[in-house]
This record gives sequence, structure tokens and C-alpha cells, in this order.
Amino acid sequence: MATIRIGDTKPFPDFLKEPENRRESALDFFKRQSTGLKLISDEMEQEKKEQDEFREIQKRSIERKHKLFYDNLGLIWRHKDEILASPRYASIDVHYVIKGGGLYVGPLQTSRRFNIAGSIVTVNLRLATLLRVWETDQFQVDCSCGGTAFIRSFTGSPLSGSSQATSYCPECQKETHVGNRSFGKYFWFLQTKLSEDVETVARDFIGKWTLAEVEYEKKIAEGKTKDPKPGAEFHSDEQYCNLETMIQELKLKEFEEG
Repeated sequence: MATIRIGDTKPFPDFLKEPENRRESALDFFKRQSTGLKLISDEMEQEKKEQDEFREIQKRSIERKHKLFYDNLGLIWRHKDEILASPRYASIDVHYVIKGGGLYVGPLQTSRRFNIAGSIVTVNLRLATLLRVWETDQFQVDCSCGGTAFIRSFTGSPLSGSSQATSYCPECQKETHVGNRSFGKYFWFLQTKLSEDVETVARDFIGKWTLAEVEYEKKIAEGKTKDPKPGAEFHSDEQYCNLETMIQELKLKEFEEG
């Protein structure tokens, strides 16, 4: 007798949740079909296609940045103090540099998005935050070459507290496996640091808006403006800097210094 086996590695698709299979009466279905009206328009399909293409470009960009960062980690660590002291460097997005997660808690969130009054605000793990994390004993490992390696990925369980991690040494450029460290000291410590980054962004925004209102009231008092919008006085931070620019500037600095 033949034996039928059904694997659960690829669960059956949930047809009822697919847009073209929404619940509707037979009468509504035939009416819609007769008019040629689709549940998903061609324009919606085009938007989905373009968004998929955009996400693929983003994926390749992140992979390139990830390699660029670790290829130049030695350079970055040598200039750690300078980076921490420079808001232009300190705020660079590095959410893709470190990964983690575990049972019951899911993946580590190094990037958070907020919908505020219809505008999407994204807060990513900042370079300064990551460097301060790597200053702690939990995220450093003594490498066999004599250098210091840094934790760049980890998994584990919050119940048992066990973990497995990988570290990367900028001196010998080798990756090593690390065990027997507290999962919570990885996961919750990083989550707390990202929450602090969110708080920094929120407080900075409030501070800039307060200054904008003060500047606006000052101009009104001096009769220099008739525009009833304090938002005209609201300004962003200094010039934006990305990872690629920072690395090039640090290389040029080391070259000039001999």
C-alpha cells in the first residue's frame, strides 16, 4: 500500500487572505466580472512591481555597505573618539552592521519606523551608539591574533539565557564563534540603546521646534515677517554624511598626516 506523506516545511498558502479571493457573494462576483473590474488594478500591480524592484536595489546596497564597513572597521575604530565627537559622523545609519534575535522575542530591531501625522520617520541604529556598545566587555572578544574582535551577530533564548554569537576582528579580519554569554545582555542591551536613539531624535525635534517658535516670535516682534508659520524657521541638522563619505575623509586624513 502506498504511503502518502505531507510535509509541513512549506505550508499551504492561505487562499482566503489573497486579494483575488476575498469573500463576496456569487452575485457580486458575476457583476464585477461582467464589468471587467478587477480587485487589483493594473496601476496597483505596477506600484507593487516598482516597490519590489526598489527593495531589491536597497538589498544590494545594504550588502555592499555591510562589506565596506567591516573592510574598514580598523580605520573606523582608530578614529572612534573623533566619530563620537562629531555629530556629522556619529549619526550615520549602521542598522545593517549588527544582527541578532532569539526564540520568543524575534529578530533584533535596529531600525524603527513611525507614522507621525502622515509622515514616515525612520530611526536607525547610529554609528556612535554601535561604537559605545562595542566598548563594553559583552561585545568584545580577545582574538587569537592579539587584537580585539567585536560581536556582529548573535542568537539565543531569553528563557535559558544561552546564546551563540560571531565576532569579527579588524586586525586579522577573521570571524570566530562565541558561546556561553548571556543572551539578555546582548538583546536587551541593544534594544535599550536603540530606544535611547529614538528618545534622542524625539527630544532633538522638540528642541528645534521650540527654537523655531522663539525665532518666529522674535521676527514678528521686530516686524520682519508676515508669514504666520513658525515652521518656516524650523531647520534640520548640519549637512548629512554617509558611510562612504566618512571612510574616504578618514583615509584622506591619515594620508595627509603621513
